[in-house]
Amino acid sequence: MLTFTTLSTPIAGPGPANGLPILDAGGAKPVSDADWAVLGGRAGYVDRYPTVLPYDAQDSFDRHVELRELRVAVLENDRLKATFLLDLGGRLWTLYDKVAGRELLYQPDALMHGNLALRQAWFSGGVEWNLGFTGHWPLSSSPVSAGRVVGPEGTDVLRLWAYERMLGLVWRIDAWLPDGAEDLYVRMVLDNPYDRAVPVYWWSTIAVPQVAGGRVLLPTKRAVSSSYKELSAIDIPAERLEPTSQLYASDLFADLAGFDEPWVAAVDAEGIGLQQTSTPRLRGRKLFVWGTATGGETWQSWLGGTGRYCEIQAGLGPTQLHHLPLAPGESWTWTEAYGPLTFSGTYGEHPPRPTKVAEADKALSRMQEAPVTIEVTADGWGALAVAAGDLPAGPATPFPAETLGAAQRPWLAVLGGQALAGPAAPVAGPGWRARLDEAPSSPERDLHLGYLALERGKVRKARKYWRSSIAGTPSAEAYRALGLTSTEPDERADYLAQAIELDANPSLLIEYATAALAAGRAADVVARLHGHDQEGPRAGRFGLLLAEAYVALGRLDEAGAILESHLVVPDFREGAATFTEVWRAYEAARGTNRPLPAEYDFRMRPDEEPVG
Repeated sequence: MLTFTTLSTPIAGPGPANGLPILDAGGAKPVSDADWAVLGGRAGYVDRYPTVLPYDAQDSFDRHVELRELRVAVLENDRLKATFLLDLGGRLWTLYDKVAGRELLYQPDALMHGNLALRQAWFSGGVEWNLGFTGHWPLSSSPVSAGRVVGPEGTDVLRLWAYERMLGLVWRIDAWLPDGAEDLYVRMVLDNPYDRAVPVYWWSTIAVPQVAGGRVLLPTKRAVSSSYKELSAIDIPAERLEPTSQLYASDLFADLAGFDEPWVAAVDAEGIGLQQTSTPRLRGRKLFVWGTATGGETWQSWLGGTGRYCEIQAGLGPTQLHHLPLAPGESWTWTEAYGPLTFSGTYGEHPPRPTKVAEADKALSRMQEAPVTIEVTADGWGALAVAAGDLPAGPATPFPAETLGAAQRPWLAVLGGQALAGPAAPVAGPGWRARLDEAPSSPERDLHLGYLALERGKVRKARKYWRSSIAGTPSAEAYRALGLTSTEPDERADYLAQAIELDANPSLLIEYATAALAAGRAADVVARLHGHDQEGPRAGRFGLLLAEAYVALGRLDEAGAILESHLVVPDFREGAATFTEVWRAYEAARGTNRPLPAEYDFRMRPDEEPVG
């Protein structure tokens, strides 16, 4: 049975996006030669794109929790009940075992957004479906389209789909829960409609409760370990699969290439838990833990409240550093199975509980092109890609023209032969480069040709376009782009200073203040930030920047008033050391040596030792 309804959920964020294109990798780190040596080399893999363009950041979330009605789809049979969040990336939010009367996935006390995704806004819990590049995908906290398909033997299939703009691919899931099945089946379809290869990354990220005596089951003795500082290939010690025994945050990657049915499971001390299996294409498996040290505990509380979780994951590559080439015209499909597990004894290559994932894959493949009855629509970017001829139209994943809105209107004008004029969100892909090359000249045209050049990693060419745009009409967007792509601290701050004179966007002011501090302009940061937006979602970030500036200026009483006020920074970045660095500088300037307060301790590595 499939129903579309709403779910009353305590939630904070994600808030509106900030309208500022992301001109870097969204926090993802490059893979070093040393990393590739551990991973066995680059052969067969490709580089990801260098930026998160055309997306902007979702950075306006705060910590205020309210009860909100979220649109959901619910699949149910006599054994399981699965709930999907249609407003938040189609995430599988709950998988309830009706027979045992227990939830198989982890959910936080409240759905709290934090700065952990490529576009910043991300929340813990459930199963997230990550398409894109290393990191949490761009639509993690955005709506997706949903509908109903008549599936095998007349049963309902839930279809979820969206247009992922970085890759220009359709993200698609078909979820099926036939009568009597012990597993929820989820089939993915990735089609490359272009005449070029596309770098593809997919990881299904499964949050499960982390409990005393719990362990993860992996059918291999070798893995790649990441400590968030370095990689190493290891023999897996038994305690590494016990999440509560890990002191610091870590990843453990297992490559199950060659398995007929790759799998991973997480169970409690009694051997009761969740099992995930798949058809062979989804070869990678992973265990992520936050660790039980102060930093990990801070993150767990920050994202979820009282509960604790770890993640078991499944991906297309051996690790999350691998991106695979999806060849022109090629399609990749696979099916995953999620269900309860009661386990005792030993295990081998095959899943502890047999599944019918191969049979489900065959059944679902027969309705791959079946039309969908639309129940929920997302944004209009897919419809624009269809209108432009970049994406083929089809009844299986429709993008109705009715979804086109204000964001797409400037680009519809370009398709009609008009000049690009006025504000416009960026677009991506070679089709738009060709159209803009042929479009009438305008400062906006040059601005976006610069974005499209940067998307390909052509920084010098991009900066040439932005200077041309400014020569036509100075704009905050072009000054900002020149600033953020400069490698000179003073030039970066100068350009961003010009940008904030033309645009009062608070996220832009944060970018300027960050650059100004790096350029040694603490006095200007104080002058611009003092008293600014003390109540809004960015108040904590402004406070931390002010404290850093006050320390640099030797105004320690004012720095202390901020740092000792239980400062809350909603957009604090995963892996960032800002709190640690500012606190250490403050303590050094005071001539004291107090340890970093626990509430500011978001450290993920053991080498980030506390003060004192």
